[in-house]
Amino acid sequence: MFLRILGAVLLWGLCLSMPWQAQAQEWSHSPPQWRTLSQGLAFTEVQVYLDRELVDTLAVVKIDPAFNDFRVFHHKPQSLISWQEEIKAPVVFNASYFNPAGQPVGLIIMDGKPLGPPSNRQMQGMFVAEPQGMSPDLPRATILDLKATRLDFKKFPWKQGVQSFPLLLDSKGNIRVKESGKKSYRTVITADRSGNILVFNTAENYFTLYKLAQFLKSSSFGIDSALNLDGGAEAQLYVKTKDFDCYSPPSWQSRLGNIMDQQKFLLPTVIGVFPRQQ
Repeated sequence: MFLRILGAVLLWGLCLSMPWQAQAQEWSHSPPQWRTLSQGLAFTEVQVYLDRELVDTLAVVKIDPAFNDFRVFHHKPQSLISWQEEIKAPVVFNASYFNPAGQPVGLIIMDGKPLGPPSNRQMQGMFVAEPQGMSPDLPRATILDLKATRLDFKKFPWKQGVQSFPLLLDSKGNIRVKESGKKSYRTVITADRSGNILVFNTAENYFTLYKLAQFLKSSSFGIDSALNLDGGAEAQLYVKTKDFDCYSPPSWQSRLGNIMDQQKFLLPTVIGVFPRQQ
């Protein structure tokens, strides 16, 4: 009997010393090496690891709204390259979802003018920028949680805005999306705890929305809230300055000529980032 008890104790101790197989997966990323593009505007790429295995690469733009403003644009769908050539923005990226006719399925606001349905219950968050009159009580750019914020569009204080879903992270650090197993290319707009806006675009179609929320929450970027924008072929980011040029996902860069001719890559609504006129 003693030997049986001793064996059980030893086995229990061995189990305690072994790594628990159901432990949470560990996310990490390479240190950001920020490249300054202009005042308050920087770019980096980071490699993302899950349990030390490289799973994706993210292009990241960090924007300080004190020195840069945001504008929403909408018209007949065209390539992101064509959008950049038209609006001359150093940074341009896809906005939210649209229907087959190219019309937004959530509300967008362009220079104070609304377009799209004012109420779509699927929309969980809204990126807003450029408050009317530059009120000191309002951030120049932020993400609203539509579950916690009641919007009065008759008195709406921001001149630019894009509704989208899902809200990946709210300001309390809660992950607001469930795992679906569906992977895709992603563009996500986030606000950090220092008041910056960060835009992330994936190089591959590795991330589910839930896993991307997990990564953002555990990353060193200090994310306060995160809103998913349109994904798949529409998930695109283009940075173009006098000294720097980057298109993401990078695997599409060699096919830009073909992409510009393919309907699925064309975008009717984009967000541009511009140096603020002081």
